[in-house]
Amino acid sequence: MKVGAGVASVAAIADDRRRRPATKKSFLSEEIVSGAAKLGDLLCVLGSAAALYLIYPVLYLGEGYYNLDRYTLVALVVAAALVIGLEYLGAYDLRRLRDLGWQWRKVAMTWSMVCAAGLMVAFATKTSDNYSRGWVIGWFLAATTLLLLNRAALHRQIRAWHRQGYFARNVAVIGAGEPGAQLIAKLGRFADENVRIVGVFDDRRTRLARAAVPGAGAVGTVDDLVRIARHMQLDEVIVTLPLNAPGRLRTMVQKLQHLPVDVRISLEPLADHVSVRGTSWVGDLPLINVADRPLKNWAAVIKLIEDKALAALLLSVFGLPMLIIAALIRLDSRGPVFFVQDRYGFNNTTIRVLKFRTMHADREDRSGAQQTVRGDPRVTRVGRILRATSLDELPQLFNVLRGDMSLIGPRAHALKMKAAGILYDEAVEEYFMRHRVRPGLTGWAQVHGLRGETDTLEKARRRVEFDLWYIENWSLALDLAIVFATVRAVLKRQNAY
Repeated sequence: MKVGAGVASVAAIADDRRRRPATKKSFLSEEIVSGAAKLGDLLCVLGSAAALYLIYPVLYLGEGYYNLDRYTLVALVVAAALVIGLEYLGAYDLRRLRDLGWQWRKVAMTWSMVCAAGLMVAFATKTSDNYSRGWVIGWFLAATTLLLLNRAALHRQIRAWHRQGYFARNVAVIGAGEPGAQLIAKLGRFADENVRIVGVFDDRRTRLARAAVPGAGAVGTVDDLVRIARHMQLDEVIVTLPLNAPGRLRTMVQKLQHLPVDVRISLEPLADHVSVRGTSWVGDLPLINVADRPLKNWAAVIKLIEDKALAALLLSVFGLPMLIIAALIRLDSRGPVFFVQDRYGFNNTTIRVLKFRTMHADREDRSGAQQTVRGDPRVTRVGRILRATSLDELPQLFNVLRGDMSLIGPRAHALKMKAAGILYDEAVEEYFMRHRVRPGLTGWAQVHGLRGETDTLEKARRRVEFDLWYIENWSLALDLAIVFATVRAVLKRQNAY
């Protein structure tokens, strides 16, 4: 395939992705299905235990039957033992979950062994008389039935999801030579239909001109790959480069780290040149992880629920104050209530961010090139109060509900924002890496006083450093800590003008 034709193919893919949304759901993955299967097993065992405890239909239940703590402890221990046993057998692997016969055998066997072990412990410790025999037998039978039915329902749902492409991984391969061709051939032999090769790319145009890789949908340069990744749902990039090309590898990784995708190297570790984040497997092919998509699987689900719930709660609390602020803005100066500005969002896309207008309408800078400084004459009287208290940020709660932003995350920067007179992305090499997650109203940098004017390169680098630390160390507890720290930071009014 010729290079020109390859680039055309890449452009066609990008255009097609713009016209139609990806069929794969954002948060559904193998890890989430595995976690749901574990949760389902726990609910089946604990739910049947609780139901039998409440409705066990006998006239005489025996002394001590209503000792809830004793029965609760047994149910929790047995349920945990079942999940641990099935995890050890690999029963929560997606491929195993698709094999209903195997699942029924392993679930029935593990559940029987766990119950038998529990009975042996009760007999050895002479505590069996403390539990109703009818309850134990009923629990075993009810839980067995629920576990098998749950597996059948999950198996049917997984097959439906699989047919609809919910687990599909769109994979791009870098390396148009023989290693790339061998890798694609191996993926075709050992990986299932969940892996889709979207194209083969290379930084050497001479190699691309001779590229003829079977199974590759498009051919282009690494820059082409970075460009189309903004417009298509790409999950993973696999790099196949020889060991004697560390410089080329480092350059590629720096470009790819700005994308919200998993980046893997199918060679031995090059620890002196790139950071290694572990290993993974596609089929029987060992890969080295050099970058991970942040906030994926359950972390993405938790973050989504957190954003929507807290944004809705805050809007209910600040709804009336926001109406009052809007009225004061209109009374104080001419112009609209809201200031709308294009800023960087997730994956370097452009989003329209809402704020209460704090400047005179005829003196606003929508590009963000001119930062606000202390005593800025462009700011209105009401605007000074709003900026000092950060109340001008409240309309961004609508951006959170719309999905453009998160409540907590790196601050959304204007497209032309500068640091010490230099465009931010030129001043700080890792700048675009902060856009691998959605921007937030507040963040780790802001609660550490890193807000306001960036008149030095050191201030800019420190903010990016704190943003990247947050991305790598995200947790729900960290987000909640930032929420409380934000309240303290607002009360201090540090660097707020």
